[in-house]
Amino acid sequence: MATILLDAYDSFTFNLYQYLSQAGADVHVFRNDKITLAEVIALDPVRIVLSPGPGHPREDPGICYEVLEHFAGKVPILGVCLGQQMMYEHYGGTVGYAGEIHHGKTSGVQHDAQGVYRGVAQGVAVTRYHSLAGDARTLPACLEINSWAGSVVMGVRHKELTVEGVQFHPESILSGQGHLMLENFVRLRGGTWAENAGARDPACAGVVAAAATAGAGDILERIFAQRQRDVAQDSARPGRALADLQRLLGLGLAPAPVDFAQRLRAAAAGGRVAVLAEIKRASPSKGDICAGAVAAEQGRAYAAAGAAAISVLTEPTWFKGTLDDLRDVRAAVDGAGRPAVLRKDFVFDEYQVAEARLAGADAVLLIVKMLERARLDALLAYSRALGMEPLVEVNTPDELRVALAVGARVVGVNNRDLRTFAVDMDTTRSLAADVPADVVLVALSGIVQPADAGVYAGSGVSAVLVGEALMRAPDMPGFVRGLQGAFGQQISE
Repeated sequence: MATILLDAYDSFTFNLYQYLSQAGADVHVFRNDKITLAEVIALDPVRIVLSPGPGHPREDPGICYEVLEHFAGKVPILGVCLGQQMMYEHYGGTVGYAGEIHHGKTSGVQHDAQGVYRGVAQGVAVTRYHSLAGDARTLPACLEINSWAGSVVMGVRHKELTVEGVQFHPESILSGQGHLMLENFVRLRGGTWAENAGARDPACAGVVAAAATAGAGDILERIFAQRQRDVAQDSARPGRALADLQRLLGLGLAPAPVDFAQRLRAAAAGGRVAVLAEIKRASPSKGDICAGAVAAEQGRAYAAAGAAAISVLTEPTWFKGTLDDLRDVRAAVDGAGRPAVLRKDFVFDEYQVAEARLAGADAVLLIVKMLERARLDALLAYSRALGMEPLVEVNTPDELRVALAVGARVVGVNNRDLRTFAVDMDTTRSLAADVPADVVLVALSGIVQPADAGVYAGSGVSAVLVGEALMRAPDMPGFVRGLQGAFGQQISE
C-alpha cells in the first residue's frame, strides 16, 4: 500500500512526507532521478506524489513524465508546485512567468470545492514559492482549472483521471487547511474520478476555468501600467515636464550622440557579430541576476571587451535599473570610438525619449507589441529628430511587417514572448528572411553561451543582444570574443 513521493531535490519534501504520513499514507521517498520507472512499478504504489522543486518543469524532471504517462488512470497522482507544472506541460500546456516572484508569500485562493478542495474554505490562505505558473490560455483540453489566486492558475485537475495538482505548498505551516487537502488526496482510490463518488462534480469545473482565463493578464501589461504611473509621477516634478526637458535639450546639455545603426554595421563587418552587451541587475523571470552591479563599471568593462553597443535597462520595478545608470554608463565610456548606448525600457511617450537623450542615450527601444501604429510612428520620428535611431523590437511576422512599414532601420527580433516569457530561439531565424539587407537585424534574448549565436550564421543576423549570460560570465571578455566570432571568424584578444 505504498505511496511513492518523487523528490525533486526540494526542502519541502520532508514536510510533504510528514503531512501525508499523518493522513495515513505509507510514504516511500525517492529522488526523481535515482529510481527507474520499472522500480516504481515493482513497488506497486497505491498513489504517487510529485514534489515541489527548483527550476522549470522541463529541466531535470527525472522520471516524472514517464511516471505520469504510465500511472495516470491507474492510481491517484498529486503534483505540488513544480509537480503540478509538470502535469500542465505533460498534457500540452505551457508554463511561463507568473507575473511576479513569490517567495514565502501567502495568497487567498478561490477554488471549486472538488477533489483536494472538498471541505476547504473559499479564500483559504496558502503559501507560494514560485515565479512560474501554467498559462491559462494554453490550458489542455483534458484538464480543468481547480483554483486560482487573482489571475494566476493555482491548480489543475484531469477531467477523467485522478490526476490533480496545486501551485502552492499545502504542506507549509503557513498554508491554511493543508492537512485537509492532503487527507482528501489520500482518500482517493483508483485511477478515475468515476471510481470516487462525490470527489468531482463536472458542473463546477467550467466556471473556474472561465474565471481564470478571463482574468489572465501578462507581464507586459503589468509593466506598461506601472511605467505609465512612473512617467506621470516623474513629469509632474517642478522643472521636469516634457516642455522643460525640451528646453534643456535646446540648451545643448545632452552629450553628442553617435550613429547607433552605423556602430552595429561597422562591428559586424567581415562576418563578425556585433555585440550589444546589456546591463541587467534583475528580470521578472529570473529575479536577481546581479543586483549589486555598478552600471558604470560594467559599462566600461563591456567597452574594453569590444562591445559595439551597451544596452542599459532603466526600468526600476522588475529590472532594478534607473536612468542614472544610463547617465553613468555614458560618462564612463566617453571618448572616440565609444560603444553606442541604448536605453532599454518600455517606452511609450516622448517624455521617455527626451530624458533618454538628455542622459546620453544614442538609441531607445520601441516595442511594437505595446505600441499602436500611430504611437510607433510618432516616437520613431521624435527619436530621429533628437539624433537617435531606435531599436524596434518585434516577435511575430505581423509585428515585423509593422516595423518595416514605419521605416525601422534597426530591427530586433525578441526570442522571448513578453506575454508569457517563453523563449524560442527559432523566432529570429523564422523572421530573418523577410528583413531587407539594408536593415540591421539583431537577435534578442535566449543566448546563454557564445555558440548559441552561431545558429544565426548566414541568416542575415548581424548583431546579438546578451544580458544575463554576460552579467554572470566568469570570463566576460572571452564571452564577448566568442560571440563576435560565432559565425566562424577568429577574434584576437
